[in-house]
Amino acid sequence: MVDDDVPFGALLRRLRIAADLTLEQLAEASGVSDRAISDMERGVSRSPRARTIEAIAGGLGLGADDRDRLVAAARAGRVAPAPVAGLPLPRRVSDFTGRGDELARISRWTAAAGPDTPAPVVVVSGPPGVGKTSLAVQAAQSWPAEQHLFVDLRGLDAKPLAPAAVLGKLIRALSPDLRLVPRELDEATALWQSLAAGRRLVVVLDNAIGEGQVRPVLPPHGPAVVLVTSRRALSGLEGVRRLRLDALSEADAVHLLETILDDPGTDRESLRRIAKLCVNVPLALRIAGNRLLSRPGWTPGDLIARLAAQERRLDALAAGDLQVKAAFTLSYQQLSGVARRLFRRLALVPGPSAGVELASVLVEEPVPVTEDAVDELVELSLLQQRRDGRLEFHDLLRLYAQGELEREEGAADRAAAARRRDTWLLDTAVVAGHFFEPGHGPPPADIPCHLRTGAQAGDWLRREAENWLPALHAAAAAGEHRRVVEVAESLHWFSDGWANWPHWLDVFSLSTAAARALGDDRLTSVHLGYLAWVDIVCLGRPELALDRAREALEHAERSGDRRQIAWSQYYVGWALSRLRRWDETLEHARAAVEDFRAVNDREGLPNGLTLCALAVQGRGPADDAIPLHEQVIEAVTDPATAPPPHIALFVETVSRSFLANIEIAAERWPEALRRVDQSIAAAARLEHSSERLMTARSQRALVFARLGRMEAAREELRAVRELSRRNGDTEPRPGALRDRLAEVEALLAEHDAAQAAAQSAAPAEAQDEAQDEANSSR
Repeated sequence: MVDDDVPFGALLRRLRIAADLTLEQLAEASGVSDRAISDMERGVSRSPRARTIEAIAGGLGLGADDRDRLVAAARAGRVAPAPVAGLPLPRRVSDFTGRGDELARISRWTAAAGPDTPAPVVVVSGPPGVGKTSLAVQAAQSWPAEQHLFVDLRGLDAKPLAPAAVLGKLIRALSPDLRLVPRELDEATALWQSLAAGRRLVVVLDNAIGEGQVRPVLPPHGPAVVLVTSRRALSGLEGVRRLRLDALSEADAVHLLETILDDPGTDRESLRRIAKLCVNVPLALRIAGNRLLSRPGWTPGDLIARLAAQERRLDALAAGDLQVKAAFTLSYQQLSGVARRLFRRLALVPGPSAGVELASVLVEEPVPVTEDAVDELVELSLLQQRRDGRLEFHDLLRLYAQGELEREEGAADRAAAARRRDTWLLDTAVVAGHFFEPGHGPPPADIPCHLRTGAQAGDWLRREAENWLPALHAAAAAGEHRRVVEVAESLHWFSDGWANWPHWLDVFSLSTAAARALGDDRLTSVHLGYLAWVDIVCLGRPELALDRAREALEHAERSGDRRQIAWSQYYVGWALSRLRRWDETLEHARAAVEDFRAVNDREGLPNGLTLCALAVQGRGPADDAIPLHEQVIEAVTDPATAPPPHIALFVETVSRSFLANIEIAAERWPEALRRVDQSIAAAARLEHSSERLMTARSQRALVFARLGRMEAAREELRAVRELSRRNGDTEPRPGALRDRLAEVEALLAEHDAAQAAAQSAAPAEAQDEAQDEANSSR
């Protein structure tokens, strides 16, 4: 005989042992599998069917009393009361701020959860301190559920929770009277899925270390919903929704500080400054707000002063057990050796971002190894890789990386890494610039360089300018004059295609100073000419350009280099053309053409001829310049006289643009359209042609508007705006282009106003006609 209050599983085990039967023997005697009997004894299966109980009772040879007790225990298991929640959600933070879009997305993804649909799973990832857990708790509490279950997976601990341990917690939360949980992972998974089936649960799995920790917990079907938070992206999980959480917007960051401080008198500008220094990261903002609250004698200005000191900022962002540095350290300790070295050496990147090739140079590993380390950093949310492939992290992570670099690597190693960085950046800039130089092009195959086309070279120069320009400044500061001249010299033809970059003044000012320091008249003349170009094209300062060009001519004449004399004459004439001093322009342009022809300079001659044509056009009549511009086009399209293709195309595009301007000024609109179409066709063949295309398409917009083709004009206007946006300009720079666009917009506005007036007048005219008809009928 046995006690009446013994649970079914324990009772069955006692009866089997009393009968001196093994699981296998009872299975053979009853016809019930040994696996099923084991599940019953361990409490995994608490409600077997009546016929299964009868079969087991028969196999045990039970008398009537023991049979009745076994049946009663099984029935009690089937009607056991629903368990209470054993894994409650953490307390929701009262000052939760923002994240409206993210919460809406989670709600939309989980709204359709039902028993016939896959269980919705949302993975919330992001860097340390951005509020992943707070968001998950906020989302979970807004979801109507039978139970909310929260498990901290301790992903950043030395020993994260094993999947079986996670399942054990969840199973006991749903079935607290269960004495034993299966030890085998597949058995525990099956039990959890059976317990979760058909129940409206919200399960929050916080701080996951990897996919294997999470995958066994995911229910196959709704209406259960699972929210997972992790610093890793958990990209191996299939069929899940992903939400990357980044810093708050500035407005939400300031609002969070206001909520924490609860002081209406706090200056909002000071709060904006604090938020910026905290890079809008919620953990840092909460610490900053708590520090102000806990120090009544501090003003926001006091905290700003402490945070503004970069070497102290991370230490200042600590309040009690909340520490930004500690949050970063937990992630940093998860990295492999190569990834750690890459993370801290990325602090040596001068600009806000870097390409993978520069990262490879810093970490001293091949690109494939570096890419694996990048993936590791991105996966752990310590680094962000933009859509264009560039790598960046926010200021607080950069400061942490800088601190680890100084702590783990000596001054000599850091200096050596910086030298490797600058050497590689400037070497690569020279190679990239040579793609655009006459007579250079791609580097020989035996020179290690990832750039093999002009498009690749131009893209690299633009993207990595934020890093090679500081390297050039460093070379100048170190007195490496020939190095500075070499880099600037290699870039001057490339600069024609990127004239809107605001830092050419830096580049050519540095190279001019370096040439002066070397005491070389020819080099000084060359780089003064490049500076004149900056003042003419980039900055619109023709008077200063004329001074520089005349000084360049003096140095060129002292050097006796006729080719350089020709270029200096050209720059003097070009500056004069911008001052509309046409006779003097023509004088210097003709002198430049004579010298270019004497030294057979194929690159200089088309430029000199173009300047002659422009001077004639400026003096008038403009039609006299048409044959001169056509002569330039013939010179750059004839293989016997043409410069390299990219230079020839550039000059051809410019000449065709001048021809279009002549026709536009004469209001010969059909001929102007033909000329513009030719200019656009030439510009479209140029690499990095956005500036020339903007000019040509703005011309076409004006011609279309003058021809009354207003929708076509609008389309051209949209195309110019999009090109300007891609070029990094919110608005085209002041000058002829902006003036032309303004003229087109005025014509379109005038046309729209006339159309509106005509439409409003039409009903009145119709009413007058109806009245006239009525009068005549009388």
